[in-house]
Amino acid sequence: MKLFRKNMFLCLVLVLLLTPVSTPLAKSDNLSAKKNSEHVILIDWDGFDPEFLDRADTPNLDSLIKQGTHTTALSTYKSISNSARASMVTGAYPEVHGNTSAYYDLEQDKAIGQNRFLAAETLAESLASEGKTVASVQWYMVQNYGTSYGNPEQLYVQPGGSFEKRVDAAIDILNQRPVNSGGQMVTVPKIPDFLAVYGSDLDGLVHEEGPDSPSIGGLMAELDRQVGRLIQATKDVGIYHKTTFIVTGDHGMTTWNPSLAQFLLNELTEAGFKPEILTTGKSAAEETDVIIVQNVRLADITLRGNAATPEGYERVKQAFEQVPHIARILEKEDLKALHASDKVGDFVLEAEAPWSFSLLNDGKDRGSHGSLEEMEVPLILSGNKIRHHALVNDAKLIDIAPTISKILGTRSPKDAQGRVLSEALTLPAHK
Repeated sequence: MKLFRKNMFLCLVLVLLLTPVSTPLAKSDNLSAKKNSEHVILIDWDGFDPEFLDRADTPNLDSLIKQGTHTTALSTYKSISNSARASMVTGAYPEVHGNTSAYYDLEQDKAIGQNRFLAAETLAESLASEGKTVASVQWYMVQNYGTSYGNPEQLYVQPGGSFEKRVDAAIDILNQRPVNSGGQMVTVPKIPDFLAVYGSDLDGLVHEEGPDSPSIGGLMAELDRQVGRLIQATKDVGIYHKTTFIVTGDHGMTTWNPSLAQFLLNELTEAGFKPEILTTGKSAAEETDVIIVQNVRLADITLRGNAATPEGYERVKQAFEQVPHIARILEKEDLKALHASDKVGDFVLEAEAPWSFSLLNDGKDRGSHGSLEEMEVPLILSGNKIRHHALVNDAKLIDIAPTISKILGTRSPKDAQGRVLSEALTLPAHK
């Protein structure tokens, strides 16, 4: 009996020595990784005008502000979604990243609308180059610029639909559950270092109903509820105290209704020119010498033929000055000072709100953007490494990528022109 017990004891020792112990260590390592890791969650709402924050009770946004800081940031010119968001993801102005819209491309001989062209490194690319993981929930300007379908470490997903659906996907990512990425079910190997969630609900509503729509309050309350779900998800997975939250947008919104289009055409025609207003994808007639590409609040003007001479240029400008309700006539030097892309035309005209250059003139109030009047957006920073109630001045969208890079301890995108918002951070400036 003693020999049997001794042999059993030896067998038990051998089993313990030979049994892999990776399972409990893996759990321990995972907990340690969560404890030591740091994360940034960016919420980007299209058409998020600063004034919309006053339309409803927003307890979750209020909580973020109370624990962090809230300011107003300046978008980039033109204040149109893809161009502004390109500046957000690269930290660069349109003069560098090259994305713009509502202009006439003389080489292609057609009016160009919004596109996803980028000639600058994105935040997703710079983070990936330093071993950080990224997940983008429909933050579309980094698709194929640092994130892609089916790539678990630099993941892009596009759920479509409401912001709630996109938060559903973000929560699945945080919980490391499979998500649909371009038809593939993908599971991230770890909670992403950087997670961006894009919502288009505000932009869609305000374009159709205008910035005075009574529906905005209810939508803001719902968006705030979704913010609360995201915050709770970080608590559930154990990263809340190591997460920085950033909430912002690409541009504000103003009302438009009556159109200046016919006034503009009449003045140019009386001045002896052959003007034409174009929408995206259209080519100008051969005889057209003043090409007008409208984007509701803006008219991008490209001159050719007789209008492109020094004398023609001055006559065109004089014609513009006769058109009522034009707020600004921006020339090349003005556009350069705004760091606009060199793809824009010879002039950009801005209409006084609520006037527009639209070919639609049905008397209904709608919302739009693109001019200097819609450049301001809210910027909320809260959580890990954010100083409570910090005074942040002169913030710009181009500062977001460098600031996120600083928080995560990586270099900024190599083409970034923005600065680190160091006054909002608890980090020493020299680190």
